[in-house]
Amino acid sequence: MITIQNTFDPEGSYPLARLGDPASLLFFDIETTGFSPVKNKIIEIGAVRVENGVITDRMDEFVDPEVPIPFEIERLTGINDAMVMGAETIGPVLGRFLEFSRGAVLVAHNASFDVGFISHNASVLGYEFHPTVMDTVALARVLLPNLNRYKLDTVAKALNVSLENHHRAVDDAEATAGIFLKFVEMLKKQHDMTNL
Repeated sequence: MITIQNTFDPEGSYPLARLGDPASLLFFDIETTGFSPVKNKIIEIGAVRVENGVITDRMDEFVDPEVPIPFEIERLTGINDAMVMGAETIGPVLGRFLEFSRGAVLVAHNASFDVGFISHNASVLGYEFHPTVMDTVALARVLLPNLNRYKLDTVAKALNVSLENHHRAVDDAEATAGIFLKFVEMLKKQHDMTNL
């Protein structure tokens, strides 16, 4: 069973306090052929591993979905059939992602979407997948209550976090890491102020 962890504690503690700060965090993002984990396919997995607040490793792989990439997805992501041709299918790529993420807390923006695809594919392929997951959208709603939407590019802009190639997995993962680290600093400041 996968639970998306509530990253905000109204009593004033910030999330890394519960994770054994400094935690090993894996920020990840996927691109897909659509919105349904059952009907649609993953076409890219990107992830960055953060130790002690510093990016220590990256993973960025295309996945051959074994179906044509819809035009609207190509337009959104910039990923076309030629780019995934010759890539491996989801089995080996997902295996490498799960190994890459071993021992880390997973963090994603709108995590239920990404985790839903990873979980479904892991189940179909017989991979173990029982992560602790945190969602930066939950933090954004608490810490940036005046935003009218909480999409990754909107939150990144509000926090002055670089996002050059939106809808490319590793770039979105890096932006999520930048957003999360800024949120942690904001939460630490709030925590310190409540203990004055």
